[in-house]
Amino acid sequence: MNLFSKKNLCPICGSLNSWLLPLKIEDEYICGTCQNKIDIAADKEIYLTMQGLREYIEFYDRNQLLREQFIISERFDFDHWDTKIIFDYRHKMFCMSKKPDKTVFYGKQLKSFTIKEDSIPLFEGSVAGIKRYVSTVPERAKLFAPYIIHFLMKKHQTRATLKSDDDKENQMTTIKCFDVPGPFQTFNVELHFDHPYCTVIKCDIDAPKFSSDNPDLNDYIRSYQCSIERIEKMVVAFKTVAFPSAPEQFISLSQ
Repeated sequence: MNLFSKKNLCPICGSLNSWLLPLKIEDEYICGTCQNKIDIAADKEIYLTMQGLREYIEFYDRNQLLREQFIISERFDFDHWDTKIIFDYRHKMFCMSKKPDKTVFYGKQLKSFTIKEDSIPLFEGSVAGIKRYVSTVPERAKLFAPYIIHFLMKKHQTRATLKSDDDKENQMTTIKCFDVPGPFQTFNVELHFDHPYCTVIKCDIDAPKFSSDNPDLNDYIRSYQCSIERIEKMVVAFKTVAFPSAPEQFISLSQ
């Protein structure tokens, strides 16, 4: 028997198929090399036909030229695999990765973006303009002051009653952590494209959190401001590559 029969070869590139979880399209197995080139949404991937995959591989190879000329001007890493973005200001391109190893987008292919604090808008951007909404998070964070004070008082009282060495050894289980959620949980980023293989990308960025051991309102607000500064820079980066002439506007949610 010929172990290297046509049945074992990738119908796209002709390479020998791996036996480890190969992708199957129209009853044919795709090799790992071709499979790794696919950078489209999972719900679109399941509908790929063999002809559609061949057309995508052609797109991938053309996009490779953009990856090769990509010059990283700005990098944003929000500690999540789907929230790493690099920008090339010279060529007005960006890529959703820490290096240009995924699909590279021209800025002009970005139709719009939104950034929200949970469901509350913070930024909206398109060729029509960049809108920044005045956040209520700092004011809402101040409402947590009574909970913080109560927790710290209870913690102090509990420690004051721990007199024996055995008590001191058990104080970590006796004193509960501060587990009150903050004013919001995530910055929700949503990008909309005019692109043959990508219409929308969504990613989350964790919101600041109160310390579980020693919550401090000022520390939370400082952490929030640091997050906002990074997001503001990211908005400027999107504006630079996608909407350089877009006007900017501050909007109060009460408007």
